[in-house]
Amino acid sequence: MFKDFTFLLKSSNYNKRLFFVTKNNFFSTQHFHYSAHKMSNSVDISNFLSTIAPPLDGSLYKGQSGRIGVLGGSKDYTGAPYYAGMAALRTGAELLYLFTADEAAIPIKSYSPELMVTPVYGQNYGLDNNQQSMVQAVTSLFPRLHSLVIGPGLGRDANVLSGVAQIIQKAKEQNLPIVIDADGMWLVTMQPDIVQGYKNAILTPNKIEYERLKEKVLGNNNNNVNNEKEELKQLCISLGNITIVKKGKEDLISNGINTFVCDQLGTPRRCGGLGDILSGTIGTIQGWINMKGIDKKVLNYNKDDLQLLACLSSCYLVRTTSFKAFEKHKRSMTAPDVLNLIGDTFEQICPTTISKM
Repeated sequence: MFKDFTFLLKSSNYNKRLFFVTKNNFFSTQHFHYSAHKMSNSVDISNFLSTIAPPLDGSLYKGQSGRIGVLGGSKDYTGAPYYAGMAALRTGAELLYLFTADEAAIPIKSYSPELMVTPVYGQNYGLDNNQQSMVQAVTSLFPRLHSLVIGPGLGRDANVLSGVAQIIQKAKEQNLPIVIDADGMWLVTMQPDIVQGYKNAILTPNKIEYERLKEKVLGNNNNNVNNEKEELKQLCISLGNITIVKKGKEDLISNGINTFVCDQLGTPRRCGGLGDILSGTIGTIQGWINMKGIDKKVLNYNKDDLQLLACLSSCYLVRTTSFKAFEKHKRSMTAPDVLNLIGDTFEQICPTTISKM
């Protein structure tokens, strides 16, 4: 029975969650008593996080624990990029560069001094020179970034999205990891080719965004697919085996080769901002992987699974944190309640070892 188990996901309580692989390369979770079932060939997610998280030994300087970018925000949506940025920092990144709209910059600056906020687009960015100014402002900082989150609160202005498409292309040229969420998914749905085959891209659609993308990419070709996991796999393959996190009651994560499901208990309350928090969390963990590189001798993991493991651990972290926030606040729970607990949850999953300087 136990020979199929390959992934062990440690939680903070005594009951542990085991990830196993079947002959169809589908990963699922079940509850097992950890002390009774330690497998030598299992991959411990706690160990995965401790392996990729930068050491706290006093040897690093500011920014070496992760420099993450967030591109998003608009006149009507200032909270989303803030949540993504703060989630990245609370997960463990050190510097957060937030590229946003002129109209959103001052409100976001007032939310927190931790975010380095730069206005790079706005309502008057219809002219080509303004659009190029936007692209230049963001891409000039690419050498500093370990990953870039695109889409939270971005809005759907055609001129701004055109600039974002150019930024994605530049990210691909420099092999910069990107997480695309929210209105960034709207752009990808309109132009799937901009992420086609880019293995350093992670898409995080909700149910509606996923349905739009599926219809655009697969059309009628998925009529005979009744299994949602096989459908997701087919979509990933059609996009060149990029990684997709289909958010929902269970989070399905696939690259078309392997498929994970995270069914860790989360919150029954669907307040705004939780998807933004997830995107920021993935951005940090994806950035840490980028910092480490994909040398198997460094990470000791299959390089094809690194994106999946980043998403899996992020989903588990956010779901667990959301449940804790709901336990405390119930119907009054909001996104800041989750932000405030991310650090504690991460510490329980992956305790910090402080090395002597």
